[in-house]
Amino acid sequence: MKISDFRTAQIAQGYGVQKTGASPDSKSKKIGGRDADATTLSPAAQALIKGRHAASEAPEVRTELVAELKRAIKDGSYVVDEYALAGKMIAQGNLSD
Repeated sequence: MKISDFRTAQIAQGYGVQKTGASPDSKSKKIGGRDADATTLSPAAQALIKGRHAASEAPEVRTELVAELKRAIKDGSYVVDEYALAGKMIAQGNLSD
């Protein structure tokens, strides 16, 4: 099989730069004098990223709340709403024998 310059040009054209419908405000960087690929995220995706970042920065245990609950239980001021507790148990199906 002989590969000619014409065939090489066809193959190279297949891998060439493709135009996309990118918005004019999308940013791309130049790498080696050529435009690099660029992406833009929707506002919803940006909000999701911010939310994930905030969640990862938050502590797993809210120590202030735990300390307050321990204090309330210790001094007897913690009151359980029996009806609310029973309703949640029924809703979650936590009624085992």
